[in-house]
Amino acid sequence: MQSMSDVHAKIQAQYRRMQSEHEMAKQAAQELLYAKLPRVEEIDREISTLAITNAQRVLSENISAEQAAEYIKRDAARLRAEKAAILSENGETEYTPSYICPKCSDTGYIGEGKKCGCYIRKLQQAILLPGERGDNAACKKASFNKFRLSYYPTDVSPAIGVTPRDLMRAVFASCKKFAYNFSSESSGNLLLCGPSGLGKTFLAASIANEVSEKGYFVVYKSSYKLFQFLEDYKFSKIDRDEYAMVYDSIYDCDLLVIDDFGTEFITSYTQSVFFDLLSTRLSCDKSIVISTNLPLAKISEIYQERVMSRLQNEFTVLRFAGEDIRALKNNK
Repeated sequence: MQSMSDVHAKIQAQYRRMQSEHEMAKQAAQELLYAKLPRVEEIDREISTLAITNAQRVLSENISAEQAAEYIKRDAARLRAEKAAILSENGETEYTPSYICPKCSDTGYIGEGKKCGCYIRKLQQAILLPGERGDNAACKKASFNKFRLSYYPTDVSPAIGVTPRDLMRAVFASCKKFAYNFSSESSGNLLLCGPSGLGKTFLAASIANEVSEKGYFVVYKSSYKLFQFLEDYKFSKIDRDEYAMVYDSIYDCDLLVIDDFGTEFITSYTQSVFFDLLSTRLSCDKSIVISTNLPLAKISEIYQERVMSRLQNEFTVLRFAGEDIRALKNNK
């Protein structure tokens, strides 16, 4: 049975291999450069021994540590200038690694132990549900800078008392604030609700992508596939050992995004498992974002009161309004 620690170990091994490949490429390029320009090798060696040389001067010439530091700074600058001139005269440059992820230099981490977005994406690929083939292309491309308020009408809607554009400007701001300020400690929860075609999935995916890039573990699943998986897992319709890590990640990830809530087949099990999922994550301050085409009144007809209580009291409800964006795009 593959555990989450096994997956982390495999991913870290991938990064170690990339680092090794970069180091080998650097050494090969350096050897070619040294063979062509021997003085460059001498300069690099002199720079690397400056600290030792000046430490000896502290002892032999009775200079202070501060003076030695100034000598190191001065000599290093002189040597680097000479090296730069030699490289320029010969049409050469310093070796620059071709990183797959320039953000983390293919280490998988940014700063002090903070996982890079590329690491998180590898982790997400390891928790695919049965039949999933990888990232949804549309969701993968979603980002806040591609969201367009121009699709929303500017006439006041009697149903909401403001223009859909003004309403969506506030919704958009709330989604960005949630993503940009996200932390693994009690970032709250969002319920995006409204008719289809108004951008709920796009903004939910934008939140997921932004939070992932910040180095947090995000699980993004459609409601139908999520609940089907949980039911299949519960009743051993799939290999529980093989998918135990996937099951655990749904409960333990930093952010769970459930898209298209309400499209799942409602059973007594669905009722109980959703309440359990909500209660478990909320009790551990694990954030959830849910998008749904259903109004709250309809959800209350489908799900039990205890579920509605969690949604109404533990979630910030963002109501969407406007016209079907897909239809508007198709009519252009």
